[in-house]
Amino acid sequence: MSQEDVHYPKSYDITYRIGYGVGFAGILIFVAAYFFSSSDYILLGLSIFEAGTLLSGIFLLVWKKEVKIFILSCIVAGILLGVVSFYFINFNDLFKDILIIISIGFVLAGLGGLYGKEAHCFHFYEGWILLWSFPILILLNIITYVANIQSSPIVHTIFSILYLIIAVLAFSFLIKKIKQPLMQYCKN
Repeated sequence: MSQEDVHYPKSYDITYRIGYGVGFAGILIFVAAYFFSSSDYILLGLSIFEAGTLLSGIFLLVWKKEVKIFILSCIVAGILLGVVSFYFINFNDLFKDILIIISIGFVLAGLGGLYGKEAHCFHFYEGWILLWSFPILILLNIITYVANIQSSPIVHTIFSILYLIIAVLAFSFLIKKIKQPLMQYCKN
């Protein structure tokens, strides 16, 4: 398959980048809400983040359709699991919280694929760091909930710092992606 065989107009590339912008807005809301312990805004931030990630996933251009299918499957599965666990499951709070964390993990796996693609194709170092930080972050969240230390002020401070670092990396990535010329194909 050559570049000429692919229908990918500039509007798709613009929409793909808008998805990153929307996702970053969700990250900012989430980080601020987490820092100030506002659960309503945490959910708003996560929803906006997931919508932006889904938008970028839909308009992703990759040469192997299996990669796009995997990325979109992770994102959609994560969103659906989050909705089901938040609205329809009446288990104990710990189980529900862990299911929500796992649902976010699926979305982050898809987003990690998006970041990894950009890191591979355009040498965005932030993409590599974010790709590998997501599984660690999800594992740390699950551990804090299982150990029942998520309400500890020390844990809250540590996670606030981790989320802020991720937001800074995502912002740096977003700036590079916005500055990148439209319709630039993979360099590798």
